[in-house]
Amino acid sequence: MISRNLFLKNILIASLLGTASVAGAAESLVLKDWSQSFEKALSAKDNAATLKLLDFKALEKEALPKCVDCTGKDSMKKARLAFSKGQFDESLKLYNQIPKGSDYWFEAIEEKGWAYFRKNDAEKALAQTKTLISPQFGEVVNSEAYFLRSLTQLKICDYKGVFETHEAFKERQKNRVLEVQKLAETGMNESFAKVLSRTVNFPLKASDVAESLLTLPVLYYKDLDLQKEMLRFKVSEKALAILKDRNTQPTLQSQVSKIQQESFAKLKNRMKQLAKDESEANFRIVQKLNLIEVEAIHRIHTDMKLAQELYSKGDFNKTGEDQLVFMDDGRPWIDELDKYDVAAKTCPQNIRRKM
Repeated sequence: MISRNLFLKNILIASLLGTASVAGAAESLVLKDWSQSFEKALSAKDNAATLKLLDFKALEKEALPKCVDCTGKDSMKKARLAFSKGQFDESLKLYNQIPKGSDYWFEAIEEKGWAYFRKNDAEKALAQTKTLISPQFGEVVNSEAYFLRSLTQLKICDYKGVFETHEAFKERQKNRVLEVQKLAETGMNESFAKVLSRTVNFPLKASDVAESLLTLPVLYYKDLDLQKEMLRFKVSEKALAILKDRNTQPTLQSQVSKIQQESFAKLKNRMKQLAKDESEANFRIVQKLNLIEVEAIHRIHTDMKLAQELYSKGDFNKTGEDQLVFMDDGRPWIDELDKYDVAAKTCPQNIRRKM
């Protein structure tokens, strides 16, 4: 039984991601309706109709989209092309065309953050990450959102913010990161098993799998190769149950049983690959976060040393080009870092340390 907060979070995620347009699919496949049609064909001893209902390629063409959210995909492609050319203003316009209902919305928000980062607009970059790592989405977004936020905070010398971001990453992403690591080895966990057992319609939507997004790869349910094997498994499972219940057509039972076993093995392998890809990406992000944390600690100690060397009561020593001095009461600028908008204006950009 899930908590009320988790339940509300699932609803919010589903409402956000469950409205994306699906192009290329003629209609959805409802397993209950398919089962009824299959039973009727068996009762009528209509072999042609029975075999047609077991034409998996035809079922895939009928129930699965050729592409997920094609409009959003096209906008993302154009935005990324503009970004790669350094046309950040143009890329931002294109990212802004992607609505919240799009499956690409999370990615668009994150990449908008990187565009602002490249434009040296730290505040707007942080604004994008604020949305992504909010309590509503912080557990289901790509871990790179935390890296973007931490790197931006380091850039403006918001060291307090860096440590807060890293703490939030540990709190909100640790469980999913560990679950995905295990999944990369097994291809199956309790969460995915529940999704598989409860799936009754194709194509899958966020509203069908919202709870599982907390422990499975980001937007895994939109992977068409995975959905194809899930569809084959669920249809063959239904068909086999009906055939066994009627105790009929043993040859067909054997063929369907083979399809079921093969599809189950393939969907596990596909999930393994999705989990492996995400685990490798998460590992790289953790390494980068560790580097940022070391750099932040080093800077804090260096700045404290500068404070001791450069300041005395009412007197100031000479400084080099890579040092900043503030005409105040003798306190170093590091004490002003509680507000990142202030830090953004006072952080030395030419300090002799590089990532």
